[in-house]
Amino acid sequence: MNPKYRLIAFLFVAILGTILVSCGKDSGTLVNPTSPNNPTTPTPTTPTVDLTKVRGDIANTTANDLIIPAYESLKVQTDNLVTKVLAFNTDPSESTLVAAQTALKNSRLAWQSAAIYMFGPAEEVALRKSLNTYPTDASQVDANIETGNYILGSLANQAAVGFPALDYMLHSEENATIVEQFSSMERSNNRKQYLTDLAKDIQTRVDATLNGWVTTGENYAATFTETDALGIDVGSSLSILVNSIDLHFQRFVRDGKVAIPAGVRSAGVPRPKAIEALHGGYCVELLNESLVAYEKMFVGSTANDTNGEGLYDYLVAIDAKDLADDMLAQFETTKAAASDLTDPFGDQITADTEKVTNVFIEMQKLVVFFKSDMASLMGISITNQDNDGD
Repeated sequence: MNPKYRLIAFLFVAILGTILVSCGKDSGTLVNPTSPNNPTTPTPTTPTVDLTKVRGDIANTTANDLIIPAYESLKVQTDNLVTKVLAFNTDPSESTLVAAQTALKNSRLAWQSAAIYMFGPAEEVALRKSLNTYPTDASQVDANIETGNYILGSLANQAAVGFPALDYMLHSEENATIVEQFSSMERSNNRKQYLTDLAKDIQTRVDATLNGWVTTGENYAATFTETDALGIDVGSSLSILVNSIDLHFQRFVRDGKVAIPAGVRSAGVPRPKAIEALHGGYCVELLNESLVAYEKMFVGSTANDTNGEGLYDYLVAIDAKDLADDMLAQFETTKAAASDLTDPFGDQITADTEKVTNVFIEMQKLVVFFKSDMASLMGISITNQDNDGD
């Protein structure tokens, strides 16, 4: 190569190298975009969520701020129910009867929150079956009063106990007639005894359930919240909770309170006498109370209306906030549909089927959310089975 051209090439390479080195020194982002020495470009971090801790928070909120207060409230009401029943038996009058009727209604309203959690201590005493099997078997109740010979916990009396049996005894006739039945009519002493036994049986089972949860009793709350229970496998607290609320909502809220009386489960033939609180006439109030209790459970709203950790929070933690918000919106839609229902519910079932069916449809959407979408995203296996295909 001509020496002249060799010199020009050498100078060009030298100048280019100087420019590149200069650029490297002036622009740290080009040399090393993630360098810790570069104050304008932070090192990327990956946020992590401790799902075990989230599940622990949910278990603690559910056990200590939802379940135990629900059973404490139910105990207060059922203790009062026993007191009012005994007062009515001692002095049958319309005023003492109304007091007993009110105590029964308040107990049934309190039951709506406690009934969601039918596992652990509640399962051991067959609480749901013993307190709220309806419609009651009026013939069996009458037979028990007639003979005075019965075992309340027996299979034969499964539909002759609990709130529905009390509803029949305290509401099925005009108040003046009921007072007469308990004061001067034949078998009035047997009637008083059966009423007392029913109320005390409820009280005993509620007391046993509450005692099973609290620290001064059997402390199932500690078992429910212990570290070994904070997974997602069958038997974990989250699995137990999800399965319990799914089963109860399907069979005892959607079906028991609405679908069966409306005829959805009987080829469209309404069964208005299959409603809850048939004689007391406040079935819709109980339904509305149940829906409110479910929504509070879902968001972790505690007994004193402070925000705890609920299933909503777990969905957010696993990046499913859209589903969580959809479920919350569906609760509101379902409650709005239920607000179109009126007591006495049996009359509306036969006169305005469309509104009743609409409530069932909205409740069914919640069932799908619970059973399919939510459980699947959480990795929870639904172990209870039903036969409605959802």
